[in-house]
Amino acid sequence: MARDANLAYDDPGKDEDEAEKERKAPEESLDNAPSEGSTIRDFFSFEEIFARVLSVADHELEASNRYLFWSGLGAGGAIGLTFLARVVFADSAHEETPGLLGNLLYPVGFLIIVLGRYQLFTENTLTPVVLVLTKLASVANLARLWLVVLVANMVGAVAVAALLAYFDVFNPPRLKLAIDIGRHAYETAWFDIFSKAIIAGWIVAAMVWLIHACKDTMSRIAIVWFLMYLVGVGGFFHVITSSVEVFFLAFREADVDLLPLLPQFVLPVLLGNTIGGVTFVAVLNYALFAEHKDSKLFERYGDRLDWRDWLFGIDKTSRHPR
Repeated sequence: MARDANLAYDDPGKDEDEAEKERKAPEESLDNAPSEGSTIRDFFSFEEIFARVLSVADHELEASNRYLFWSGLGAGGAIGLTFLARVVFADSAHEETPGLLGNLLYPVGFLIIVLGRYQLFTENTLTPVVLVLTKLASVANLARLWLVVLVANMVGAVAVAALLAYFDVFNPPRLKLAIDIGRHAYETAWFDIFSKAIIAGWIVAAMVWLIHACKDTMSRIAIVWFLMYLVGVGGFFHVITSSVEVFFLAFREADVDLLPLLPQFVLPVLLGNTIGGVTFVAVLNYALFAEHKDSKLFERYGDRLDWRDWLFGIDKTSRHPR
């Protein structure tokens, strides 16, 4: 039988402040997110993985706007290393466009974000969807999280694209390759961008789920590497990494303006990533919630929100008794 992940909250002798502290620190409390699987000794059960996802999601939704912005800004900058790595490796491998070798370090920015716990749209921001779909957190609070992180990521993406464009980072052959990469993305049709972005969002969501099924850093590195390599070599679009490419093009080429890129390129990638990721999360959410809707897994979140609070509520603290 799986271990009860909420055992500590059933103990009347446990100090409420201590319990609340553990709830807000998912990496410190086995009560919220089990560190070892118990249904099968070497693996987490489905419900145990879900408990870890819920714990991280709760932490994300309670984060302040200031924390989300600065963490998101760092993530936007870190993801620029993916573009840099693609250019360097593709040039070194003598590839006209990044292929099997040129995309070897495509995952580098995602590794920094996952291991460093930065806030990246489509990565950290997918897990809170689980709480919203189960009416344990509000749509408004999720929108706040998404908006702050997305804006911060985009500011970081613009900054790193400008840095790469205006400083002597690339030699002439690599500069030409970087411009070609950006132009390829820029000249892709709107619906093609949207379609490929859906697949990328689905892959990223799968990566997020599998990361929570891991117990060690090396396993997380392997999962991020293989799945994000698939995004790069498959030519799929991620809203932040691909935006760095087209923003770089806008800074280097006079015929490409920065602002029109938002509706022409960023919007279809954003919509595709969101639809792909949320659909994946929703399917998993339904699979567990329909089967375990009365599970103790959800007890620590209190009663589910009514429709008004679910749509418009921002403050979650009322659901967590002190």
